Amino acid sequence: MSYDTLYFAVFLAVVWVAFRIFPWGGWILLIASIVFYSVAGLRDSILAATLILLNYGFQFLIVRNSRWLWAILAINFGCLAYFKYRVFLATTAGVNFYTGDIVIPLGISFYVFQLSAFMVDIKRKTAQPFYSLARFSLFKLFFGQLVAGPIMRWRQFGWQINHVFEGTLRQHRLLGLGLGLCLLGLTKKIVFADSFAPIVDDIFRAGPASASVAWLGAWLFGFQIYFDFSGYSDIALGIAYLFGMRLAVNFRQPYLSRTPQEFWQRWHITLSQWIRDYLYIPLGGNRGSRLRVIAVLVVVMALAGLWHGSNWTFAIWGMGWAVMILLWRLAGTHLANVSILPWLITLTATFLLWVFFRAADISSALAYIGTMFGARPTGGAALPADGFGGLLIALGCAGLIALHWIEAQLFSSRVVRLFRRFDGAFLRGVLIGLSLWLLLLPKASDAPFIYFRF
Repeated sequence: MSYDTLYFAVFLAVVWVAFRIFPWGGWILLIASIVFYSVAGLRDSILAATLILLNYGFQFLIVRNSRWLWAILAINFGCLAYFKYRVFLATTAGVNFYTGDIVIPLGISFYVFQLSAFMVDIKRKTAQPFYSLARFSLFKLFFGQLVAGPIMRWRQFGWQINHVFEGTLRQHRLLGLGLGLCLLGLTKKIVFADSFAPIVDDIFRAGPASASVAWLGAWLFGFQIYFDFSGYSDIALGIAYLFGMRLAVNFRQPYLSRTPQEFWQRWHITLSQWIRDYLYIPLGGNRGSRLRVIAVLVVVMALAGLWHGSNWTFAIWGMGWAVMILLWRLAGTHLANVSILPWLITLTATFLLWVFFRAADISSALAYIGTMFGARPTGGAALPADGFGGLLIALGCAGLIALHWIEAQLFSSRVVRLFRRFDGAFLRGVLIGLSLWLLLLPKASDAPFIYFRF
């Protein structure tokens, strides 16, 4: 059930009305979340239910003996590896392994990471067990963040789940803000991401016919994936606000970053924090010899890349970021005060690395990047022949950065205060009407959210 559909809007309205009328808020959200996920199919539902039941039982074992943590982590990541990486691992090992038609279970990368983080936090005594299976299930199944995050921690979300079931969650004036975030997310997805998708697909499938087309394809894909994923995250935040809950912010305008490190503090923030707390620091982080520090960073970023997809292109994308971070540690102090140069370098590197993320294989990515820098093109996707068309495209691309800056202003505390001040029937009606209008518009492409089956 995709967020950018009319039937999800109807589903959300029914759940919200029931939540406001009846006193069993936690149970209503849990039943709604089960219904929401059941649309994915029987296999996905059975897998999610099995992992939730196993993790629910193992939390009590870990409290008694922390050695049980390794068993449940093996189960969690074993399932993730089987469904998402078995073809990649078999191909890498040169094994003739049955693959069949693989469909990645809905949201498996996200709920495995969230469940595993909770298990580790139980062991570290920074989380408390859920004695109620219903509460534990809603902690992971809440349909507002089930499919593509944000990856929530117990300290952020556990107490909210308890308050929902106990009927003690404070109902702030967040309805207008929630509807505004839903409208913003739908705009990003329907107006921008879905409009860019056919152009990006054509350029990467046919190959760019010139350097300008190659840069356009990389630029549009960078904004397509941003508008798609951050649009989903905005809707998730908005849905949570509608029920009086708060989720972690997952994006803070990453293309305004001045360093590679800052990019990862703004892009998919909850994943970056997960990698830092459960992978990078336990492996040593910045401790040890220089060679060890470099090795840990490269390995961690390669794994972060592979989390995004089972292809060597994703590993190279992650390792490319590791190289950027290491280079910035060496030269960043000399660039920090050089006007907009750090931003331009970071932005250029970001869009170059997006080519590896989007390309079908390594050779295609290298050929594409070669075209970006003047090598002989091998593709046929071209820009309009007249100079005026090319000028409009250039202005449009520059406009995307301007929109990025405007979005940063929308998330300011001043705008949030305005939403709270003017929240009422009129504002809510306008936001609902605009959202429904967007859902009824004919789409440039009927592309699902990129991170839905991930």
